[in-house]
Amino acid sequence: MGFSSTAGLIIILSTVLVCSIYIYSSVDLNTVKINNAYSEYINHLNNKANEKLTIVSAVNSSDTINITLLNNGSLTHEPHKWTVMYNGTPKNFEVNPDVTYLTPLNNITIIINATAPARICVVSEYGNKYYCNLN
Repeated sequence: MGFSSTAGLIIILSTVLVCSIYIYSSVDLNTVKINNAYSEYINHLNNKANEKLTIVSAVNSSDTINITLLNNGSLTHEPHKWTVMYNGTPKNFEVNPDVTYLTPLNNITIIINATAPARICVVSEYGNKYYCNLN
């Protein structure tokens, strides 16, 4: 082998080495992102399965509906992340008592400006739906 053949081989091998390092770092970074997203997904599904909210009562007063929910599960919830649907339409709601977190074995009352008859759906932060018919 002459000098030019050896130099050409070294240049080709070093180029392949640099490209391999670049591809490995790209694949490794994407694999970490995929693993993190999968872990978050599994955690979300676990929380969704362990969530146990119960609608205790739904009372219609003159122009408001009061919905009392009990947290029977082991998770702590954030009621401001919930959605309340009144006859299929999202409604703004108030939480009484005005708390940031709903801890296990505690209850809250959701107040919406609406009247009966109504079909109420409370969608939790993990996507579970809790229905109540109010006549």
